[in-house]
Amino acid sequence: MEQNLTLNEKQVAILDSRINALTDEKIKNQDVKTLLRLGASIDVLDLGGTDCPTCHQPLSNVEARHVGPVLDVDATISLLSSQLRTFEEMRRQAQEAATESRASYRAIQRAVDTCRTEIRALQADLVVPEDFPSSGDIARRVAAEVRLSEFNRIREAVQDLLAEMQELANSIFEVRSELSALPNVTPEEDNRRRDMLQRVVREQLTDFGFSSYGATLVSIDEETLRPEREGLNLDTDASASDVVRTKIAYLNGIREVANSLRTQHPGFLMLDEPRQHELDEDHFRATLRRLARCSEVGDQVIATSAASVSALSVMLGSAPANVIDLGSQRLIRPIGREDAMEY
Repeated sequence: MEQNLTLNEKQVAILDSRINALTDEKIKNQDVKTLLRLGASIDVLDLGGTDCPTCHQPLSNVEARHVGPVLDVDATISLLSSQLRTFEEMRRQAQEAATESRASYRAIQRAVDTCRTEIRALQADLVVPEDFPSSGDIARRVAAEVRLSEFNRIREAVQDLLAEMQELANSIFEVRSELSALPNVTPEEDNRRRDMLQRVVREQLTDFGFSSYGATLVSIDEETLRPEREGLNLDTDASASDVVRTKIAYLNGIREVANSLRTQHPGFLMLDEPRQHELDEDHFRATLRRLARCSEVGDQVIATSAASVSALSVMLGSAPANVIDLGSQRLIRPIGREDAMEY
């Protein structure tokens, strides 16, 4: 039993190490996927290439043969997720086996200790007069009292657990009652607002030059209220520049719809460099002029850009906007620092 317990505990430790390694590998691949979505080059991931990724020299006569088919990042993440689920289930089963082995081992230890106590008492009875109380009877009585105390403690612990489970069951019943009281359909007003947001987002995507596919294929999900394309992931299905266009259109669309419906929105939006991933000048101009229309309804939009003041002024044209040149200063910096580049 002791050997079985040791083996089970070692198996749990080995599985924990493997799960940690797979988790780290999955995080690394997710980081690579994020970099690719942000516009990084995919050439470094081409393991089937015959050229050195650093010096671009041919390696056909230096390295091994062709490595064969290689999984892409998405397939690798999917494979790692599947392996993680398998090893986590194996770890759960191994932990249950270790827990059972530990309980059995402790029970055997207690039984052995009781037997040893009785044997010592019986040995003592062999050398004492007959009119003395039996040491074996005394030992058995003490062991029974100890056992009874253990059962009483276990019974009290079980009663406490039952009380906690009853409280949890009451809470579950209350939550289910509240959920059942909710309407089974989406209110018409919510559908109207979602349709307005969807229409504004599509309109902006068209103006901003969304080109991965038709802007009419982008919709607002009824559950998450976030932009999506049915059956696909926008973050990976669209180009990096179109992902930026979608985020700008979505955030600004919420502001515009909230203003028109007079809902709870601060009327303030801050964007950091909307011209990411080589957004061409015509579409960037359309984006800036759409954002500048916020002043017509009393809202405020702040957008930072690396473009020059003269270029921004030309793109804005007569749009009601203020261009502020910060120079070498930071937009946000700690209070009390005289040198803007000191931190």
